[in-house]
Formats: sequence, C-alpha cells, structure tokens
Amino acid sequence: MNARGPVSINRIVTATGLSRATVDRVLNKRPGVHPRTQAHVLRMLAHLEKDGQSGVLGLSTIEKREAFRFAIVVQAGETFRRSVLETVKNMKDTEGSAASLHGAESLSDEETVELLQTLGKESDGLALVSKNIEPVKSALKELQVAGKHVVALVSDLDANARNAYVGIDNRAAGQLAGFILGRCLERVKDAKVAVVVGYFSFLCQEDREIGFRSLLRQRFPHIEIVEVVKGEDSREATYEAALRLFKKRPDIAGLYNLAGGNFGLAAAVNDAQLGHRPLYITHEVNEVTEPLLRTGVIDFLITQNIQLLIRMSREILIALKLGAGSARELNHLPIQVISEFTLSPRGDGKAEKS
Repeated sequence: MNARGPVSINRIVTATGLSRATVDRVLNKRPGVHPRTQAHVLRMLAHLEKDGQSGVLGLSTIEKREAFRFAIVVQAGETFRRSVLETVKNMKDTEGSAASLHGAESLSDEETVELLQTLGKESDGLALVSKNIEPVKSALKELQVAGKHVVALVSDLDANARNAYVGIDNRAAGQLAGFILGRCLERVKDAKVAVVVGYFSFLCQEDREIGFRSLLRQRFPHIEIVEVVKGEDSREATYEAALRLFKKRPDIAGLYNLAGGNFGLAAAVNDAQLGHRPLYITHEVNEVTEPLLRTGVIDFLITQNIQLLIRMSREILIALKLGAGSARELNHLPIQVISEFTLSPRGDGKAEKS
C-alpha cells in the first residue's frame, strides 16, 4: 500500500516509530487514534514528502538504519515502577513499533546513575523517572554532550538536564487535590489534614505539595495542614510513620498522599481504629490503589494515562533524534480524577473512558 503519493506506509512507520495499524488508521481517517498521534503522523508524512523532493532532512538515511533503540529507566515506588515497566513491555509486544523500547528498573540513586552510564550510551535516546539530584543530573549532562536526548517522565528535572518533559502538571494536580479535599471538608470545623510524601528530591512530589498548600491557603484557610508524613515511597515506612501520626493526632480529617506506599497507609488507617475515617486522596490507578478505591478506603485518585505517557515519550524521542523540530519542551498529559464509580466493572484497574 502506498500512502499519498510516493511515500510508502513502511517509510512512515519507520519515521514515526508507530505501528503499521496506527499509521494506517490515520492515513485512512479512521477513529481511535489520539489527536497528538494523528498530528505526529501527518507531520512526519509532510517531512518525508519534502525529503523526497529536496533531501533537506535526509530521512532516507534514517530509514536505512536499524530501528531506533530507546531506554526507559524508572526509579519510583514499587507499585508505580512495576506499572510503568509492564506498560512498556505490553506496548512492545502489541504495537510492533519501529522504535524499540527497553525498560529498566532502578532501586537506588546509585543504580540510576549506573543505568544512565550504560543504557544511556547504548541507546539512541533515554526517558526516565528519577530524583532531581546532582549525580543524576551530572550523568544526564554527560549523555547530552555525547549527543543523546533525554526526556523526563512523570517527575521533571532541571531544564539543563533534559530536552523535554512528559507528564501531568504536578502543581495543578496538587491544587486539584486541595480543591477536592477543601470542598469535602469545608463544613468541618477546624479540620486537620496531613500530607504524605516520599522524597522531595522527586520534583513531582514537591510541586504537588506546593500546589496543595497554596490552594488550601487561598480557598480554604480554615483547614490546617498539621503534619507532613515521610513514607520514603515504601509500604513499611509509610505504615510506621502514619501509625505514629494517628496516635498523636486521632482527629485527622483528611489525608493527601502525593507519593507511594498506599498499602502501608491504608493498613495504618485500619489499624489505628480512628473514630472516623479520614478523607483519603492519592495518585494513580494500580493493583494496590484500585481495590482500596473499590472498598471505600481511598476516596479519590488523581491519575494519568500511562500508555499515553510512554507513547508520547517515544514520539518525542523520535522527533528529537530526527531533528525534525516538532518536539515541545513541556508536554502535559490530561489530569484525570477517578472514584469508585468511574472504575471499569471488569476489575482490571482501568478507569472508564469519559
């Protein structure tokens, strides 16, 4: 099949890094493709047509090479880390993209730096979830000097340590959590709430807390944040820290967990045997949070589409590698709010499409 003149569908698949089925749906104007993906396909088609006339971009040279190889390094809490890496694997198995993705987990700051120094050098580009700390930023700058492009996922990094960011606007997500909690508790006299964090060296957690605090201060000044619980993104550490909080402050009316460790936090809520269950807001739908939402332990989840996150990061890495000039620096995904009533009835941890 030839697509719109001399450009073959195989060339478009190679240039975009998308599956043949996705490209075919875009070219034939069939539904089911995200608007950003449609735009990416059409943009690459235009570049290929231009290249066929003048050779300006040299994409025919790119086409002759092996498929791009990109690495995704994930340093995060256990549940979120597994969710991202499983999504990468499932997409690799089902989409058959010309741009391959290799996912790797990191369990420490040192392992993250080591993976950047090995996988980063072996790959055509790199995406990562990591802390914004000097050893990581130094390793990323070395990769950039070597001509490798870097995309920060979920949690942003300093602008000089990456080429682009993909994920939700975390400051806005924190404001959203503050608004929901404030509206639910605005008739509770002298309401006391606690924030649960992992590590503020993840900029996503810092930004969420800033947004949460600023919204409460501006819109619901009667609600007081009385404690910041440091759970280290661990179920065990979160459990112990939360249990100490509840023993000291049994009057807690609301919890905002902007990190991981939800299994431990939920267990602490249960074991503390409080006189009332606190309003509980956290992030991401996964194997831990989904059953807690269904059983009423968690009230609201603020989340993002992980498949879209990975797909968009791949598109941006391809655009950066091709030098096509189509990659934006900040790429914010839609923020989604989920309750037990918007979960899929299949029990697969996915929200119903709205």
